[in-house]
Amino acid sequence: MTLCLVMTSTQTLQSEPAPRTILVVEDEPFIRMSTVATLEDAGYAVLEAKDSAEALLVLARHEEISIVVTDVRMPGPMDGLGLVARLQQQRPVLRALVVSANACADDAYKAGAAAFLPKPFHAHSIVRAVTALAQAA
Repeated sequence: MTLCLVMTSTQTLQSEPAPRTILVVEDEPFIRMSTVATLEDAGYAVLEAKDSAEALLVLARHEEISIVVTDVRMPGPMDGLGLVARLQQQRPVLRALVVSANACADDAYKAGAAAFLPKPFHAHSIVRAVTALAQAA
């Protein structure tokens, strides 16, 4: 007797690794929701924060976060560049992507960012940037 197994979906015999967890830090609700949806559609697990203070709370509760996508200009005691600099001291394994219409790439890299994306950006651009950071980690 011969047993034949047929896979009828995109299942594979190997289990896929868990998706990377991304934290999106953006004070503009529409931009934040759009970015979160785009990254979720690309297969990432995504958490969100409206400012750096909330971001620090989320990061303290979620060790699984491996990439932070942050805007620069935000209300509160610390802007996105300050957040990136602080994260480099507290959790240097985190990779940061800075997105901004106001800051330049040099400022982002000086703060410790691994990548910079100018605003406005297309959905495919942020997915490509986050994917590059995930693959480099």
